[in-house]
Amino acid sequence: MELKQEAQIFEMPHLLTYYECDETSHPSLSMILSMISMVSDEHSMALGMGTKEIQATGGTWVVSGYEGQLSAKQPSFGETIILGTKAVSYNRFFAVRDFWITDKEHQIEYARIRSIFVFMNLKTRRMQSIPPALIEPFNAPIAKRIPRLKRPHKLDEDASVIKKNYQVRYFDLDANHHVNNARYFDWLLDPLGRDFLRESQIKRFNLQYLQEVRNGEMVESKVNKLQKNNEKVTYHQIDVGEQLDAIAEIEWY
Repeated sequence: MELKQEAQIFEMPHLLTYYECDETSHPSLSMILSMISMVSDEHSMALGMGTKEIQATGGTWVVSGYEGQLSAKQPSFGETIILGTKAVSYNRFFAVRDFWITDKEHQIEYARIRSIFVFMNLKTRRMQSIPPALIEPFNAPIAKRIPRLKRPHKLDEDASVIKKNYQVRYFDLDANHHVNNARYFDWLLDPLGRDFLRESQIKRFNLQYLQEVRNGEMVESKVNKLQKNNEKVTYHQIDVGEQLDAIAEIEWY
């Protein structure tokens, strides 16, 4: 097993556990997001920038969006996989990371995901410029323009809409004192129901976070299920009251 561990690129092995998989024995999307978050953290810590060092600056990294594709063949419980990440580029306010998940021989790419990060002040909960000491060690190039992720299609309120409410719990929060990014995918997908999720498999997805969801709030997850040019597509939306917090678009096999 060959692994790249450099300033800009970092890979690590990971044994896929039963609790990271759903009833299909393949990892759920929320767990895929948790796994790539883990390799991102390991990359940072390998360069001497753990959570303690980052939060000492008064801020923390926050994901503003994801865009990814999954192969039809997915790993199964008990398989050793490789998690990889690359610091692609950055400017004063945004940083781009790519992620991949492959088999241990690098022969099969199960997932390829791109994310945009911003740096948030922990007191004001607002975006601030990225501290140079937290980005320069990655040796990523400075970009005049950061590539934009595809914006998800908005929910069609005039079409059939599935709705479901969820209370934000203490255990939905992470060490950054906000709702964990992966939790949104559970809220987004759960209204589709067990039968749909067991029979369908995610092909492509994009998600944009718009507002921060807070502890104790009641979120409403809304979903359109559509057939578009012979493709199965779902549009998703997370609201808290009148506030739009996240939107997503997913294409299915």
